[in-house]
Amino acid sequence: MSAANRIYYIVKLKCPRCNKGNIFMKPGLFVLSGPLKMPEKCSHCHQDFKIEPGFYSAALWISYPIVLLVFIPMLFFGFYLNATYKISPKLLVPIFVIVAFLLQIPIMRVSRAILLHVTIRYCGGGNEQ
Repeated sequence: MSAANRIYYIVKLKCPRCNKGNIFMKPGLFVLSGPLKMPEKCSHCHQDFKIEPGFYSAALWISYPIVLLVFIPMLFFGFYLNATYKISPKLLVPIFVIVAFLLQIPIMRVSRAILLHVTIRYCGGGNEQ
């Protein structure tokens, strides 16, 4: 599978084994109730998502680089706005904090999807066990 396809299925939060079932109970990146609730198994290929206790704590290590990829450019954009348009950091910091809170759930969900896609390989999408 190409890297572009893999990224597409990670962002769509699809099962890494079949690319058809959903990883989370509620699909989509922005979910407010039960954002990390996952089914026991994939609804399509029956891949087990409860791999072992504490498995998803590794997703924290995946989320750190994602946070850096998002917030370092945002920091430089804030410096640019301050230097060019004299927008006060007192205005920019609360905006950045709000953005950080809004992106927390999508980053956690994508981190889990990346962890699963790195751990479980694609098998073609059949209902085979």
